[in-house]
Amino acid sequence: MLMNLLGAIKSPLLASVAICIGALPQSSLATPFFFPDMNPSFVKGDPPDWLNEGRGNDGYLTISSEVIPVSSCTQMASRSFWGSDKTQLVLSVVTQGFKGKLDKLEIPIATFDGREGGSECASLSTTPLLIVPMTVLGTYSIFNPGALSLVLNVRSSSDSNQDFIGSAKLLLGAAAIVATGGSAAAIGGISATVGNSVVGETQKKANSLLQGMIDAKVPVTFNWSELRKGIRAVEILVYKADQSVGSLSDKQILQLQKDPKSEKQLLFTVKLEFQFFRSVFYPTVSQIEGLASRENLSSEYILNFQMPGSGLNFMQILNSSAPSLLQRISKAEGLDLAKACSSGFTKLKAAGLDDVDSAIVMKSFIDEARDDADWYANPALVKSCFSQAPSIQKNLELIYGPSVAPVKQVTEP
Repeated sequence: MLMNLLGAIKSPLLASVAICIGALPQSSLATPFFFPDMNPSFVKGDPPDWLNEGRGNDGYLTISSEVIPVSSCTQMASRSFWGSDKTQLVLSVVTQGFKGKLDKLEIPIATFDGREGGSECASLSTTPLLIVPMTVLGTYSIFNPGALSLVLNVRSSSDSNQDFIGSAKLLLGAAAIVATGGSAAAIGGISATVGNSVVGETQKKANSLLQGMIDAKVPVTFNWSELRKGIRAVEILVYKADQSVGSLSDKQILQLQKDPKSEKQLLFTVKLEFQFFRSVFYPTVSQIEGLASRENLSSEYILNFQMPGSGLNFMQILNSSAPSLLQRISKAEGLDLAKACSSGFTKLKAAGLDDVDSAIVMKSFIDEARDDADWYANPALVKSCFSQAPSIQKNLELIYGPSVAPVKQVTEP
């Protein structure tokens, strides 16, 4: 091929240049290298009192990701004497410590396939994806602050013979299928839609294939205590540099990331946004004191409410086994009521409810089982059911008020 090229070149100078370039190994040619900034920035604000002062199981967290380009035209590849690079790029996030369905799994959040028209403009703006679907805020203490981490992987390759992003696109497509109808696609719903085994197998194939790409990553670490102090988002800048990357080691990639003198072009920002709320029924409510007097907490509304991500309402969740929990609670007292309530609390925890909503759902379920709310005026019944779960009982009293027996009217003869 080189001899044909030389035959077509009439100028001796151009011919000598072509010989020099042709003699260079392929890996020494400059190709695009993509990498995240090693110093992510935290966006903070004043947290509500319940978030700042709480110790866990008192609310929910979601984390969404969004890729924001610097401009409407993002040129991903580089043109050279030989043409343009066929760049493939996969951005992914790995979460750990959040106890969600996708914890420790690599979740693709954006892809770019430059094998066709790679040097042309490309838009990397994406619809926000829920990389951490609704999960209960974890418990923590001084001795166990609850370690959390997010790792952004920026994987790139100019090898057009390998379809590195095929399996990544599969997961992205699944995320779109289970869109919640809001602004964010619930990637966490994949496991509920197609099954954990399918997700696991797809993840294995994706990981195996993605190992062939150059991977530049940045970890973001914090804990539950720090998260509750007002972290609203983490923003990570992603750059492009033309480097003779060849087959770089992890250590060499890290050195390139840390080099402040390296020539680099800012391409986009990866934004990881945190949302906190206390109740699935009223996500905007911050104060739960007297909530029953301000909002609709009727048993009909609560028990027919569908638990996010499960496809079941709370009546179905609680009454899912035989003998019917509804029948057991309808006339139970004392130890029998305590055992029945224990079964209910276990089911609600497994469904992913916090202590606030567990109080609301269990109260509504007992109202339905006993045909009205009069039982709540019997402190002995309330104690039999809720004393085994002090945090839930505390929320119960904040929302509905304390259980007080009616004062008997004594008539004088």
